[in-house]
Amino acid sequence: MMNDLIDTKKLRMFVTTVKEGSMRKASALLFLTPSALSHGIKGLEDSLETELLIRSGPKVSPTEVGKQFFNEALDILSRLDAASSRYAGGGSVRQQELHIGLTYTGCTYLLPAIVREFRESCPHVALKLEIGDTNSLIQQLEERLIDVAIAPIQREYADIVQTQISEDELVYITHPAHPWARAGKLERATISSQQLIIPAVSSNTYNLIDAHYRELRLPLTPFIELNNEDTIKQLVALNMGTGIVPSWIAKEEIESGRLFAFQTPKRALRRRWTIAHHSSVPKNLSEFLFIGTSKAVAKNIIQRIHL
Repeated sequence: MMNDLIDTKKLRMFVTTVKEGSMRKASALLFLTPSALSHGIKGLEDSLETELLIRSGPKVSPTEVGKQFFNEALDILSRLDAASSRYAGGGSVRQQELHIGLTYTGCTYLLPAIVREFRESCPHVALKLEIGDTNSLIQQLEERLIDVAIAPIQREYADIVQTQISEDELVYITHPAHPWARAGKLERATISSQQLIIPAVSSNTYNLIDAHYRELRLPLTPFIELNNEDTIKQLVALNMGTGIVPSWIAKEEIESGRLFAFQTPKRALRRRWTIAHHSSVPKNLSEFLFIGTSKAVAKNIIQRIHL
């Protein structure tokens, strides 16, 4: 019978191959030759009497049946690993891992609340964190180095599935001694002369700001470029220049009068925050729960301030 021919070694071959999206990468991780890995997965398909993988050159992706079987196989392996840990020399339970990528802003302002809520529903899932700008996180998703990414992603990418979790608005922020703050309004004629402190030129947010300045027919000449929006806020608080940041990260300072905020002229400059994963790797239960938790937390934290 076909279930007599399925062993955990073949299940692990299949799960690893789907996660990596490549026979070559999976075989290296499993210390197998590519031909041995291919033979093992073919044996699994034969025993199930169905095709699990779509093979297109060096890349592979699961069929529709393969996507469903991946979740089942992953659950089986996770349970077996946990049981083995429990009964092998009294060791602790081996944890399932979820690799998460976040921007610096996401890590500072969203991650603590997300982890607190996620732990309540998935206490045995170990979280591994990668911090970087949006472009680096997308690259890590494409290379299957992380499972999910939370970032302000502003365009679509091939093979990356995005779920919008919130939207924020970029605003100018100034020190209370700044002329705009003293006048109580943004003076459009002086925008081009500001010592701008903005996200780095390599970021998606810089591209948004650059496009807006081109709409205004103004030159964009940053004084300081940083990948950390929280540091931009701190430099503005020291009266080092005029910053452009999402309003929600400066909510406390704006409401207390320690910083002043002004909407961008002509139109609001808004970003969408998404949680993304690679399309070839089906989401397991922990990822579904993590996405749901992230969406609920972001909805409460990322809120535009009425200026």
